[in-house]
Amino acid sequence: MVRLVTRRAFIGSVAGALVVGGVGGYFGRNLLTPSTGGIDPVLGFTGLSLQTAPPRQPDHEVQLNIRPRPPVPIPEFYFEPTGLLVQPGQTVRFSAVTPHHSVSDFHPLHGRDLRVPDGVPAFSSPVLPVGSYWLYTFEKEGVYDLFCGPHEYFGMVMRVVVGSATGPGASPPPPPIPLPEEGATLPPLLTGAAVLRDPALDGNNIVQKGTVTWDELSADSKKLLLALAP
Repeated sequence: MVRLVTRRAFIGSVAGALVVGGVGGYFGRNLLTPSTGGIDPVLGFTGLSLQTAPPRQPDHEVQLNIRPRPPVPIPEFYFEPTGLLVQPGQTVRFSAVTPHHSVSDFHPLHGRDLRVPDGVPAFSSPVLPVGSYWLYTFEKEGVYDLFCGPHEYFGMVMRVVVGSATGPGASPPPPPIPLPEEGATLPPLLTGAAVLRDPALDGNNIVQKGTVTWDELSADSKKLLLALAP
C-alpha cells in the first residue's frame, strides 16, 4: 500500500529527521568512552572537505547517493555499497557525494529497535554537506543496520557485517506495525524495511560476497511506499 503525504508534511518530516539524524546519538553518551585513533565511538569523525586530513586512513568507502527514478518525481536515495563486510577495528569512510544525508545506527537511544551488537552505543554523523565525509570505526563483531535520517522512508539504509552475521541485526526486520505506544522504539520503516529484508542483504550473503551493490537488490525491495499528494 502506498501512503500519500502532503508536500508540507513531507518537508516537515524530513526536517525533523535531519535533527534526529544529526544529534540524536549524542544524548545518553558516556563521556568517558575513549576514542579510537581519533574517531569517536559515538560521534565518529567528520571531515568537512576533501582537504581535511583524516586521523587514520579508512579501510573501506561508502558513497551517499541520489539518482533519478523516472517517471517518479522522488529519486532513489541509497548507500553504495548497500551491504559491506568489514573486520573488527576497521574504519569506513562515508562520502557525501550528494546533499543532506546522515548515518545513524538503529538503537533505542535513537528511538529505534536495536539492530547493532549489544553494547554498541547510539552513534550518528551530523547531516553532511556535499564534499564532506564521515569516518566510523566498527570495533565489535556482528551486524550493524544503518539509516540516513532524512531518507530512510525512501530506502536509504544499509547493512555492515563486522566479521560475522550475528547479533540483533542478523534477524530480518519485523513486519509493519500499527502506530506504536508512546515510548516504544520503532523498527525499520517503509521502503527502508523492505531494503533490509532483501535476500541480497542477508548477513551471510554479505560475508560471502564482501560487498552488495544497490543494483543487486530487487526492484520490489526499492518500491516507494510514500507518494506526494496532489
